[in-house]
Amino acid sequence: MTDPNLSMDISAEKDCLPVMERQNSKDNVFLTQHKSNLKVDKLIQAEQHRYGECNLHDSDPTLRSMDNVFPNLTIVSTGNSAAVHFGNENLLLGEKHPNIEHAETCRIVSIWKTIAEFNVSVINITGLHEAELYLGSVNNAIGQLANENEIHAFIFIVRLGQLTDADKMGLEWLQRVFGDKVLQFVMILFTYEREEECNTLKDDLKNNPVLEQLMEKCGGRYHTCNKMMNSQSEMRDLMKKIVKLFNENKQQHYTGAMFNTVLKETEAQQNPECESGEQEHRFVFSAVHILFLV
Repeated sequence: MTDPNLSMDISAEKDCLPVMERQNSKDNVFLTQHKSNLKVDKLIQAEQHRYGECNLHDSDPTLRSMDNVFPNLTIVSTGNSAAVHFGNENLLLGEKHPNIEHAETCRIVSIWKTIAEFNVSVINITGLHEAELYLGSVNNAIGQLANENEIHAFIFIVRLGQLTDADKMGLEWLQRVFGDKVLQFVMILFTYEREEECNTLKDDLKNNPVLEQLMEKCGGRYHTCNKMMNSQSEMRDLMKKIVKLFNENKQQHYTGAMFNTVLKETEAQQNPECESGEQEHRFVFSAVHILFLV
């Protein structure tokens, strides 16, 4: 005979299962969100610890001695051209570069700027990845750029609060062309039109996993500035952050040797037949050599 109390207990336990599953599901979502928020907080705190919550101070011994370390900075500007207002008032980039998409040949040149106490060589390839499919000479121009300059930093420009698929592709393009090592030299530059937009960055990171991944790829390094780039204080702080980045990289530059290594690896992947042919040639030569010795 079945115990009625036992049946009631089993039935009650079954009835509770959906409720428990829903609760566990809610707990998992909450835990995932909590972990994501902690990760974002960690990124923000790391940035504040690296550069200070406010402006960088001249009391920093690294900054006081920077003229003795190196007199000039070389910066490559890349990213979304729509995130920048070009013009004479733009302290970093100045006027917009010519429309390279319709040029028969492409040569990337640097422009010397004086920003606060810094002498800066700015190489503007902002939006260049958008023209890659239309211009075969872009690769040669980039090769020239890498071999003629020792680069302190790559500035990847993104419109604050308006991350697009093109931005993500832009960083992937940079990584593909310059190699994985380029990421240690990259700093994200978020531009804004209204100053209050800066307060939304933390929320943007928490609500946008793609942006969070972008930040993580670049070591959590970022700076914010006006879209017009006409603020002396913002540009000066950007230069100071680049000095900090240079020292974090043990005063190493991105060099032509790094680029040429990436270029050789890319060519080997694109032409596996040539590599295979070389291996066969080496094998045949080795076999003949052994036969001769015998």
